[in-house]
Amino acid sequence: MRTSSCTNGSATELLLLGLLADERMHGYELKRRIDTAFGAITTMSWGSLYPALAKLERRGFIRSETGAGLRDRFDPRQLSGALAAELALLDNIDRPILGHRNRKVYGITEAGEKALVIMLRDVDIDDDRAFWFATAFSTRLTFDERLSLLERRVRRINERIQDLRELVTTSEGLRQVQQGLEHRLDAEQQWIEHELKNLREQQALSR
Repeated sequence: MRTSSCTNGSATELLLLGLLADERMHGYELKRRIDTAFGAITTMSWGSLYPALAKLERRGFIRSETGAGLRDRFDPRQLSGALAAELALLDNIDRPILGHRNRKVYGITEAGEKALVIMLRDVDIDDDRAFWFATAFSTRLTFDERLSLLERRVRRINERIQDLRELVTTSEGLRQVQQGLEHRLDAEQQWIEHELKNLREQQALSR
């Protein structure tokens, strides 16, 4: 069993590279996209986002450019949390009270594209966040690699379901959790089986 989310990077790095591979974005738009598309499984504060972007830039996986900001998209209510996070936000977003400041726009590099594919191939199937991030960007994989991703995940889901069903407990609270997790895993299993069926049908048609 792998011990890290992605052999060559974290689940967060996978998410950021995947989003930037689709479109160049500034920090505000990145956070909005994460909150909207992945809010059910992850959150990202300003204080976490910008250090993660800086790390990817140091590794040569992304590059930033200074571009004109869209001040009308800024909501002052976004300023919350630690002072470091607020300063990072001010550094990257236009605000009328600061005058005509520019903001950074981030884009993926060729090295970043290659790193993204490696992360997708090596994703830790036990890491729930990493799996869903990888699924979101799995169109960058070959057909067989996409099949393998889902097949490995559904096997792991089946193992988790079996482990839960074998769990014996006298705690009412644990039994409720057990039932809730079984329901959640059953739903994911059905969804993956449906996706696998569609992919296999596509594969058959393409031959």
